[in-house]
Formats: sequence, C-alpha cells, structure tokens
Amino acid sequence: MTNSSDYRQIRVGHMVVGMTGLTDIFKSLRDSGRVPTDDLKSELLTLARKHNYIPAAAENEYAEALLREYNAFCRKGEGERAAPQYKPWRGIPREQVPWYPVIHEEQCDGCGKCLKFCSFGVYAWNEAQDKVVVAEPFNCMVGCNACAATCDRDAIFFPPRSMLEGLKK
Repeated sequence: MTNSSDYRQIRVGHMVVGMTGLTDIFKSLRDSGRVPTDDLKSELLTLARKHNYIPAAAENEYAEALLREYNAFCRKGEGERAAPQYKPWRGIPREQVPWYPVIHEEQCDGCGKCLKFCSFGVYAWNEAQDKVVVAEPFNCMVGCNACAATCDRDAIFFPPRSMLEGLKK
C-alpha cells in the first residue's frame, strides 16, 4: 500500500509532473539490491504505473526521469528527501506558478553559461546528455529570465510575462 503523503514532483522531459508512490518503489528496489542502470527502466515504468498515469507516447521520457530520480535516491543514502519548501509568490504557492525555464535540447550546445550564471540552483549538469538541464524549476525567481540572455544559442525559453499578470488577479 502506498503512503498517501508520498508525493513528489519530478522533471519529465520539459514538464514537471507530480507522482505518488515513488519513495516506496525506490525503497523496495534499493532494499532488494537493484542498482540504477538502464535495464531497470522498464520495471520502474511498470511499478510507477500502479499509482500514476503515464502516457504511452511519453514512456521514454518517464523512464529517463524515473531512473534519474532513483539514482538520486540511491546516492543520498536513505534517500528520503523532504518536500522542498518553496516561498510563495504574491500569496500563490510557488508550485502553482508556471514560471521556469525550458531548454530546447536541439539548440543547446552544452556551454554551461546558464549553469554558471544562475545563483538559484535551477540548473544542473546532465553527464549522460553532456548538457545542462532544468533540475529545480521552482527555484527560479518568478519574473527573472536573465539566464536566457546568457545563452548564445537562444536555447532557453520562458513563458510570456503576461501570464504573470493573469496570476496576480
């Protein structure tokens, strides 16, 4: 049985997705000695589907995300991360404000300028892809898009600022 408070948001492709049951899945796999390797992707998908909807068209992206999360879980020892505490923006929970960068992978050359520039910990280096990824989207300061100006390849996109005006009301 899955703990109803076992909810976390993970980055799947360019989206942030809420999922339940991952801590229980990860504990079970770790306790049985399973290491986070590519051959575990199919099993992670099967186990995650028991409590989450995973569209068939996005299976590969979910598999990558689940493996990345399981790898992080194993690296952190006990691995149970506390739910991040994001500061609300103008009284709105930060998780409900869709302001964060999206990196268009086909345009990114992996220079890392955005990673060096951003002091909020939004970006991380993905060794497998040899590129920067958006690791902590809700660490992004709402309204800030200065990192996009550092990108020579114009690979970083943000929603239009007008979206924020709609949230204020």
